[in-house]
Amino acid sequence: MDIAKFIAGVDSATGEAPTEAALASFEKVLGCRLPDDYRRFLLGCAGGYFQGSAEFNWPQGHWAGAIQEVLGLRSDECSLVQTRQTPQWPTVDELLWIMSDHGGNPICMTIDKAHFGKIWFIDHEVAEYDKPWTLAEAMSDRWGYVLPLAPTFSEFIAGLYEEVA
Repeated sequence: MDIAKFIAGVDSATGEAPTEAALASFEKVLGCRLPDDYRRFLLGCAGGYFQGSAEFNWPQGHWAGAIQEVLGLRSDECSLVQTRQTPQWPTVDELLWIMSDHGGNPICMTIDKAHFGKIWFIDHEVAEYDKPWTLAEAMSDRWGYVLPLAPTFSEFIAGLYEEVA
């Protein structure tokens, strides 16, 4: 799916128009500049709920899920800031929750130096709720809580497709 088609499918009716100042402020809180492709997306899409079909596959090619919620620079339940401050599922600072699938599972971008800009799926059903965990533990084959989806935001969006009935 191309980025314009994806953005057109996001119902942003209640979201304010994103600004460079809001983005810069968010990046200051994060402590890093986001990847250029994701920055362009945030400035072009206020976030909201995806209307229609935006399915995604695992890197091996089989179905993984469908986008439901797209977070943006806004102040309601589709807010990047609010979701980062009070996530619904356990996470770590190296992961930026950017979307959710049809089951509420987070789709995240890593913002650490080792994995910067990569897109990941968090399986909240196998989350560790009782003790702190690290990104390395969650990515390990032993645990499998954080699973790879795409090497960049652009590649993730390009891999989205509409379900054909």
